[in-house]
Amino acid sequence: MRTKEEYYELVLKNRELAADPSVIQCTCPNSLCDWHGKCKECVALHRYHNDHVPFCLQPIIREKAKALAATIEMELKQKDSTPIEYRHYVKKRDKESEER
Repeated sequence: MRTKEEYYELVLKNRELAADPSVIQCTCPNSLCDWHGKCKECVALHRYHNDHVPFCLQPIIREKAKALAATIEMELKQKDSTPIEYRHYVKKRDKESEER
């Protein structure tokens, strides 16, 4: 277990990281998503719906799950991503509703 001082140093380092725009930039490739760049809202919605992990976090978890699965001789299959056409459809419908 870390000491209070080690924890304090970690908090200081995390504050420094959180102030760096390159660290807090949204890494999700789904730039058409309504919540792209709004990570707090994105994660909250994923938690609420309990459907799946946000796309940007899936590679991290997949690597950890692969390592775990390998220890019990299992294989993992990547979930299909939402087709880009669906995101274009949402934008189209939003535009149509604005015109009304």
